[in-house]
Amino acid sequence: MGDSDFESAWAEGAALSTEEAIAYAQRGRGERKRPSSGWASLTPTELDVVRLVTEGLGNKDIAARLFISHRTVQTHLTHVYAKVGLTSRVQLAQEAARHLHDGR
Repeated sequence: MGDSDFESAWAEGAALSTEEAIAYAQRGRGERKRPSSGWASLTPTELDVVRLVTEGLGNKDIAARLFISHRTVQTHLTHVYAKVGLTSRVQLAQEAARHLHDGR
C-alpha cells in the first residue's frame, strides 16, 4: 500500500463514529453462518478447489488458477476431506460431482 492509499484509508477510519468503528471491527467476528461439517460448511475458496479437482486439475494447476500456493491448495483439500468425511481425491471428485450439481 502506497503512502497516499494509506493516508486515504487512515482518513476513512478516522472519520468513523465510535459505533461505526465497533460495527466494522465486529464484522469479521460475527456469528458463523456455515455449519462446521458437511458440504454446506465449505468456504467459497474450498468450493473453488473442489470444482477444479472435479475438472481433473492437479494441485499445482489449481494453485496457478486460483493464484495461491500449492501448499495452500493442499491445506484447503485437507479441510475439505475432514469436513465432508472423505479420504481420497477420487472419492472427493465422485461426491463433489453429485453434491455440486444437485445444489449441495
